[in-house]
Amino acid sequence: MSEDDTHAAPFGEAEMSLLVLHDEVPPNGREIEHAADGDVLATLATRFKVEEVSDLTFEVLLMPLASDCLQASGKVQGRVRQLCGVTLEPLWTTISADFSTEFQPQELVAKYVVPEDDFDTELPEAMQNGQADIGEMVTQIFAMEIPAYPRAEGAEFAGYGQSEAEIEAEDAKQSPFAALSALKPSDDDATDET
Repeated sequence: MSEDDTHAAPFGEAEMSLLVLHDEVPPNGREIEHAADGDVLATLATRFKVEEVSDLTFEVLLMPLASDCLQASGKVQGRVRQLCGVTLEPLWTTISADFSTEFQPQELVAKYVVPEDDFDTELPEAMQNGQADIGEMVTQIFAMEIPAYPRAEGAEFAGYGQSEAEIEAEDAKQSPFAALSALKPSDDDATDET
């Protein structure tokens, strides 16, 4: 599942926002562990468009970098309940993802130019007023790990109420465009006329 692009809470006001000031991270780093409470889990389920988020925890190590930047690395874990895309029965997915990302001041991030056909480059996260929103960054990573089309183990799609023979017969039907292409003169016919 992809992160909902329409979600745009003001900086520091998302469901699980956890702000850390760059100046509060010592040179040897700072470790943070966090577990979302019940109210946050309920609002995240709505945001993620899932039946339930039963738990979501993360641990992160923050390291200061030059130019008022931070390096964040750690792990996020949790469980979500969704409906199977085939059987419509509820199923649980356990999520565990390692992450590593960089936070840079907003004015530096704004200068990045990524070509439209570059799908691999990951932009750093933007900091505002020297603060990094660790919680929202982790929330987005977790959201990207949620299956877009969950399927229970062994569940198979059997077509739209059609038998296998009906599906094969449908596939074998000649398209109306194929009939039209038969009426079009071939290149050989065109050269014969000259």
